[in-house]
Amino acid sequence: MTKRLPPLQSLLAFESAARLGGISRAALELALTQSAITHQIQNLEAWVGQALFSRAGRGVKLTAAGEIFSETVRLTLKTLTDGRERIEPYRNPDSVLLACAPDFASGWLMPRLRRLREQHPKLEVWLITQDELREIDRIDVDLIISTQELSNAEMSSVKLLDDTAVAVCGPELAQRLLALPFPQVLQAAPLIIDEAYPEWAPWLAEQKIISQRGITLEDTRLRLQAAEEELGIAMLSRLTAEAALRKGRVIALTQIPSLPLPQKWLTKSKLLARTPAVEIVFEWLRISA
Repeated sequence: MTKRLPPLQSLLAFESAARLGGISRAALELALTQSAITHQIQNLEAWVGQALFSRAGRGVKLTAAGEIFSETVRLTLKTLTDGRERIEPYRNPDSVLLACAPDFASGWLMPRLRRLREQHPKLEVWLITQDELREIDRIDVDLIISTQELSNAEMSSVKLLDDTAVAVCGPELAQRLLALPFPQVLQAAPLIIDEAYPEWAPWLAEQKIISQRGITLEDTRLRLQAAEEELGIAMLSRLTAEAALRKGRVIALTQIPSLPLPQKWLTKSKLLARTPAVEIVFEWLRISA
């Protein structure tokens, strides 16, 4: 017959003593007496059927079996901690778990969250910045903003925002470039390149433009920062650059043709929402778009 599992307190006592290398240190960390720690560890050793510690001066040292078992205990306790963190939002009926790309969050969403807070002071938004989630598991996410329509038997999507790629640069560089026509303007300053799209724009090669490649970056937010720092011209999502454009940190070079980008979709589960806040934020996003 399978042995009954040891009490959690024994695992905590063992993990602390193993990590700190002493019974007294573990007792201090867990606010228990040394005898209580010793008793918990003895119970655990009885459960595993072998010694987990040996004496080492004034402290203790893991045996070979203890070394192996300590890794199991560490992972077990971490799993419990991670599980608690995953369900933490359920303690708050005014919480919502919203997933979207980090560049969209920083450029479009974050500047608007203050208005949401003003309208619903108790609402708590858990922002999950992951690229292109494709499903709602009702534990880790309530709403998804992505470039794909995810409608199926379990989820429904609505169109949220259109998007285009626009050429932007810092305000100092813009003073010199705004008067230049296209395509000559692209020869007057370095280009900030997206590592995933090194062609910069589909018509660049067609125009036979000889341009200078200034810097290549994978992260969209870094490309925006490079433009703000006057390092050249970046072709960026208008939604990503929106806050910087509004505050004048970058300027749109309107003579350079924009490019269509995939529109944004807002997706939620067809099942009953985890909290009332989910429906509140869903409607707020639709109105704010």
